[in-house]
Amino acid sequence: MRSEKMQKVLVIIVLWLLTASGVKAEVKLVINGSPAFCDSAASTLLVSVPQGWWGTTQTAVVQGADGSQPVTIDGVPLASDGTFTFENIAGSRSWAVQCAGGKVYTLQFTYLPIVALEGDFGYDYNAGTVTLAEPGKSAGEAMTARVKWRGNTTNTPEKHKRNYSIKFVDANGEKQNRQLLGLRRDNHWILDAGQPDMARVRNRVATELWLDMSRPPYYYDQAPDALTGVRGQVVEVFLGSEYRGIYSLTEAMDRKQLQLVRHDTVGNVFHGGLWKTDEFNSQTGFRYTVPFNDSLPDYCSFAVKYPELDEVFPTSYQVLYDAIHSMEISETIYTYNNVVDNHFDMPVAIDYTIFYLTLNANDNSARNIYWLCYDRAVDERLSIAVWDLDATVGQTWSPVDWRPPLTAYDYFKIPYNWLFKMLFHYKCKYRQAFLDRYDELRATWLSTESLVDRYSQAIDRLIDCGAATREEQRWNGDSDLFGHPLDFEQEKQFITEWFTRRMPLLDVWMHHHICDVNNDGAVTAADITRLYENVLYGQEPAYDEHLDTNFDGVITAADITNVYDVLLGN
Repeated sequence: MRSEKMQKVLVIIVLWLLTASGVKAEVKLVINGSPAFCDSAASTLLVSVPQGWWGTTQTAVVQGADGSQPVTIDGVPLASDGTFTFENIAGSRSWAVQCAGGKVYTLQFTYLPIVALEGDFGYDYNAGTVTLAEPGKSAGEAMTARVKWRGNTTNTPEKHKRNYSIKFVDANGEKQNRQLLGLRRDNHWILDAGQPDMARVRNRVATELWLDMSRPPYYYDQAPDALTGVRGQVVEVFLGSEYRGIYSLTEAMDRKQLQLVRHDTVGNVFHGGLWKTDEFNSQTGFRYTVPFNDSLPDYCSFAVKYPELDEVFPTSYQVLYDAIHSMEISETIYTYNNVVDNHFDMPVAIDYTIFYLTLNANDNSARNIYWLCYDRAVDERLSIAVWDLDATVGQTWSPVDWRPPLTAYDYFKIPYNWLFKMLFHYKCKYRQAFLDRYDELRATWLSTESLVDRYSQAIDRLIDCGAATREEQRWNGDSDLFGHPLDFEQEKQFITEWFTRRMPLLDVWMHHHICDVNNDGAVTAADITRLYENVLYGQEPAYDEHLDTNFDGVITAADITNVYDVLLGN
């Protein structure tokens, strides 16, 4: 492994080579000081301008990036003062620009920011530069950075539209904080490609929904700036002289975002802790524990994110283990009710369960969750931060079942994670609070109209500024999309129908009593009959979670007893 000092030396050398060779984002034109980034293969130019230009006529100073003037725009020479009048500006408009030497480019405008990357990137961090052009502003300096591909299933060898992790550095290779697009000031940033997402904005919109609807973590009084989701903006990206399409530039999820208490390096005392679940298993589902090893970088797919092992070694999984173990020993609802408050931030857990079910985020029940502890020396409870919500709202990662049925009864499933699952037990002490919170959110942030508007507006913005068309032209039918054609208008209609049909069904299902096993809307003797048929005659399927009234994984007489208890008012 390279030493940190050697890495910094290599960064300095590569950055010097980039500068010395004149390698930079290819800009052929500057309009009112804003650069026109070039896609050489398609001979197109893209400039970020204020959204207020849309539907108007604007006269702008136009010059070549080298100070020269283009010959003509749409066959018309520039005025004597170097200006040109662009009429009826829209995302669907384009202009033919003939530059010195006779080369003709197609010029388009966008009102999204543009991010231009330069460098040769792969699975490891390599030196490069990042240029950010905001609408109507001169491009900032080319910022030095270390950049790599990122992701799990999105980062396999055959993938094409890569996600990027960016860490800004100064000329000496040292950490350099940057504030971008009015977001936080930090050195670590993410470019999220929305790789298999047919709308490209599911993750961004879902995270913003979470930030709006969720209650703050239990330590809010001590850390009012804590955010359990990352903020960001949709941008368009160039890699060298190649247009790469729609991305979301976002903050990173880390100790700083969550405002966790720092590790005491002097006394080696653990305070704040952060872990991310990377796999779906019995441990990430809080169902079973195994012994942990503090010398390893993860515990059963809970990857350590803070404090990182290269800074604090060995780590400590004790508070995480204790929380999982508390669910493992909750063999009855009575045990769950007694221990859950000691280990979990229940208002946030309730909100997350509702959020997860609303978006049908099946990929986020056990994996793709950040679990955090503010300060274990004071309070060992775990809270939740959201992450990686592309496979939501009718979209999955599966090339076979990428559009699951909208209305099938088995599409509504009790979460696998034991913490969330027990909220559906009719004797859970949080059951009524869970239902009340769902009804409250359905009247506000999660109303069908609000949900449809939120997603539709995000997609309309892509269509209006022209980014949707550019994305369709660049990535249509790519294997990252399982070969499916991109169609943003069609995707907006799909999402509208998905919420419109799903939410009334979810309303009924959420209030469904687990002892109503025949799903007729009431707990009656007929439910006992249904259970007897399964227990006595072994009907197929042998196990049906809708009959498992005590959540123990088998259908037995104990499930029948639960129905008797409800009928008797116990």
